[in-house]
Amino acid sequence: MSFITDKQTLADLNLLGKFKTGSMFNLFNQVKTRGGELLLEHMFMHPLRSAKEINMRSAQIQYLQQLDLEISINAEMAEMAAQYLSEQKPGNYLVSLFSCYKEKGQEVLYRSEKFHLQQRHMYAVQELLLSASNLLGKLLKKEKADNPCKELQDRLQAIINQPALKQLKAKYPYTVKQAAECKFLFLNKCRQDLEELLRIMYQFDVFISVARVAAGKKMLFAIAEDDPQNNMLSVRNLRHPALSHATGNNLQLNKSNNLLFLTGANMAGKSTWMKTLGLSFYLAHMGFPVAADSMRFTVMDGIFTSINVPDDISLGWSHFYAEVMRVKVVAKEVSSGKRLFILFDELFKGTNVKDAFDATLSVTRKLALYRSCAFVISTHIIEVGTELTGSENIQFGYMPTVMKDGKPTYTYQMTEGITTDRQGMIIIENEKILEMLA
Repeated sequence: MSFITDKQTLADLNLLGKFKTGSMFNLFNQVKTRGGELLLEHMFMHPLRSAKEINMRSAQIQYLQQLDLEISINAEMAEMAAQYLSEQKPGNYLVSLFSCYKEKGQEVLYRSEKFHLQQRHMYAVQELLLSASNLLGKLLKKEKADNPCKELQDRLQAIINQPALKQLKAKYPYTVKQAAECKFLFLNKCRQDLEELLRIMYQFDVFISVARVAAGKKMLFAIAEDDPQNNMLSVRNLRHPALSHATGNNLQLNKSNNLLFLTGANMAGKSTWMKTLGLSFYLAHMGFPVAADSMRFTVMDGIFTSINVPDDISLGWSHFYAEVMRVKVVAKEVSSGKRLFILFDELFKGTNVKDAFDATLSVTRKLALYRSCAFVISTHIIEVGTELTGSENIQFGYMPTVMKDGKPTYTYQMTEGITTDRQGMIIIENEKILEMLA
């Protein structure tokens, strides 16, 4: 079964988007090949569902980080090689020979560029083989005893050392006969192996890119556990990876303590902390690094968030109704028995305070009963927290506001308890709005 999430969650956590500022995809996208970029995108769309797979991918990236490797590959050549390997397969060598003579004749008679382009593509395949050989040499030179990339490395070596490929002597530009030999070799005899070689190179491209980001941002790898009886999430000094000088926070959730009720003034950092938790949980399920001192988690079925829910003019939905429908979607998933991580930021902020109070209190109490899920629910209606006090499986945290010279400042450090901060009017007065309207 696939990891469960939706577009709203991906948007809330800013996970995808090659051209989107601050997206997690952009953060890790330091790949050198188009194929590597597509593979990275696939990994973002398909988080892993077993602790074994997650920990193996983490170990592979961590290993390459320790080796401090660079992959030397020409992006244009790799793309040309990929395009060439998608061409029609020649049935035998004679078909290849006839095709090359035909293309050469067209070049002479009609100034066709097809034979020249075929040669460029063949040269690109040889360049791919050279890049793979260089990478293999680095891997073998720096290899450590405990090598989680051993299987990939051995398969790379087996393909490169095939006699037919290893003994290839033809060099660009090719004669017609050499071109025919290369065409039959690349598109028929060794086609599947070369396609696999490309996939392996893309995988190393992605892993080395992620390893470089992890080293540069001092990120580490979470430890995944398969435990259907629990829904544990434990983080220490967890930070938002896209923010420089981000403040870290700690949190522990488990089956007996599965809901964090988070309060604090606007701008105190509630939303950023919730996004940090959500995206880190998602990255950890991909086997990617997180910005923390430590992180352990139970592999779960998926994640849903409600952080930036827009109204929908096309459906005639107000902001409040859009919030209600979002809660309905999540409630359906939670009540189906799935093991999910749910984050609700400022529930029902689109309605009046009384309705928001009643709805937040009722929904929070109901959700907390589903011990197989983990929840983080935030609000600035602190009275809800007071009503929830005493619930055995709900913990309380708040983002403090500290007044300095009559102005609010924020620590962004989650503290146990329920906030008593009420600085809304102070901020309005500091901005001299009332004086402007005098």
